[in-house]
Amino acid sequence: MHILLIDDHEIVRDGIKTLIEQEYGWHVAYAVSSLDALPAFASLEDIDVAVLDISLAKESGFDTLIKIKKEAPFVKCLMLSMYDHVGYISKALELGADGYVTKNAATKELMDALESLERDENYLSSDISKKLAFGDKQLTSILTEREKEVFLLLAKGFQPKQIAYYIDTAPKTVMVHRTNIYRKLNVTSQFGLLRIALETGYLDVSDVIYDDTLVKAN
Repeated sequence: MHILLIDDHEIVRDGIKTLIEQEYGWHVAYAVSSLDALPAFASLEDIDVAVLDISLAKESGFDTLIKIKKEAPFVKCLMLSMYDHVGYISKALELGADGYVTKNAATKELMDALESLERDENYLSSDISKKLAFGDKQLTSILTEREKEVFLLLAKGFQPKQIAYYIDTAPKTVMVHRTNIYRKLNVTSQFGLLRIALETGYLDVSDVIYDDTLVKAN
């Protein structure tokens, strides 16, 4: 298996390259800081798996992922990152990543991930799988469908009057929902709801920044 490794820290690249080649016998064709740093003669046609960090100096790992999937959709992409934020994980998977492993995970998990991708299987490190499962179970089991709807709007920063207009109900009803949501999730502010929404993957940062479902004005 031929691997492309992209990480902007040379010591990290060298360590992973050595581990992959000496311990497991796979070939790291290129270990570079960005796609632009690839030699002129390099071709993604020769690559089976690309291992990408999300935080890169020149562009984000997400942008790099998009470029690789567009130019060579047959290349399996594994995100290897220090970020275990569900929003990042969800975004990576939506953009076509075939696997995601945190740098806090055991070394064996990286190898398990590469083996899975070699078998055309997706892979999430165990710490991520547990986090995703807990987040989904937490909201699905605790909140009603209407409360989840109100929860997401509150997490985005909208006020009860705006939410009442949007879901066609009375502001007092929204206030009751808000009280129940705060109690069930053990928070005291909309910021607390935003944190939970991001951690569980129900919202991504871009959902909050660019959402125009409602006009945030009274």
